[in-house]
Amino acid sequence: MVRRNSMHSQTKLLLIPLSGEETTELAEDMFNILREDFALGDQVEALVGVKRADLESGILKDHRHPLVLDYFVDGEIETDIGRNALKDVVRGKHVVLIEHLLTPNRVMFPNSGDPQRVSPNDHHMTVRGALKVFSKVDLLQITGCFPYQTYVRPHSVEKYETAGFFQFDSLALTLEDLVKGGMKAFVTVDPHSDKAAQIANSLGLSYHAVNPFQSGRTINPHKLGLSGERTEKVMKRLRPYQNCLEELKESGKNIHIVIVDDGTEPRGENFADRAFPELPPEEFYSIVVYLGKGRPSLTGETKPYIKPFTQARIDDPDGIYVLPDDMSASTGTCQQVAKMIKKAGGGCVEVWTTHAVTMPSQYEKANDRKYIDRIRCLDTVPQSENLDMEFIKASGYLLSSEVYKVHQRLVASR
Repeated sequence: MVRRNSMHSQTKLLLIPLSGEETTELAEDMFNILREDFALGDQVEALVGVKRADLESGILKDHRHPLVLDYFVDGEIETDIGRNALKDVVRGKHVVLIEHLLTPNRVMFPNSGDPQRVSPNDHHMTVRGALKVFSKVDLLQITGCFPYQTYVRPHSVEKYETAGFFQFDSLALTLEDLVKGGMKAFVTVDPHSDKAAQIANSLGLSYHAVNPFQSGRTINPHKLGLSGERTEKVMKRLRPYQNCLEELKESGKNIHIVIVDDGTEPRGENFADRAFPELPPEEFYSIVVYLGKGRPSLTGETKPYIKPFTQARIDDPDGIYVLPDDMSASTGTCQQVAKMIKKAGGGCVEVWTTHAVTMPSQYEKANDRKYIDRIRCLDTVPQSENLDMEFIKASGYLLSSEVYKVHQRLVASR
């Protein structure tokens, strides 16, 4: 990126990564994609903050102060910026705040020996701090751009309350918090639940989620301003898992799509339908395995079972069984499904997931390859090389496509 706290910008779209490391790398990737592949050129620039330790000794807290995004020694969030940067760089722009909301291995103070990790709470406060500081000047709009949306666990609050069980609705609270801070649009990849969009819409927050399992036919290139050679390049990058499926088709082996539970049924069916448009209904459903979750055993394991209407086989020794899902932690459910397929005589088992939300304490279990042969995952959550998954670099293009559409709607409304 050409901008690092420069004060000379006429851009209308300003990308601001709120933390360093992989988040700054993502912002740089999006910067280049939006300028070149989406042909925004000089309309887009970026403002990258610095750490306190990178400042010159004796720098004053005045109007010339650069953007600082850091932590105080006790872990509190530090967000500072001088008036010059606010007025000359930020004011009047469509500001896109980019942040990884989950970073399992990131520590607050690298090379200090302090093991304190950056938590989802810390990331959320960093976003809130940025919203508060940038509200000091007039902006066209603030859009939040988050590869993985955290606090999605309580998406079934109402269902449990009817049973007399109450839990903290962190999903609603965090979205309400962002709206109160001035965020107008929210961009993310494949959220765990449709509930997030419902809550956002009720709050007047424009919610944009991109589906990495989509096919080319579901992407309108004209909405993305694509033409010529750029069209083929970008369209291919926006459908990472359809690309993986085309790769498997070239192997000549039988491919089976496995739906592991009721929650993933719409995703699995849509993905399979887009992947095999040439198949008539009877043949199509002969490749889809429908599973349900049984009651927990005495050891706490929930053993899957094949739903009675399933027409597909799980004992194809030459088959490849693909399990599409939105997130993977310890891979416990997928391990149980893979075990069932292998014991029935089935062939290769692959798990394709959007978000690897695996914490370091779960690595050993997630790396078990006794039954699962391969796990492919997008790069939405920065992970350690110690996690045995194949990461597909896709976040930059997926997020850029939605940011482009949000920006074009804003421009058209002016």
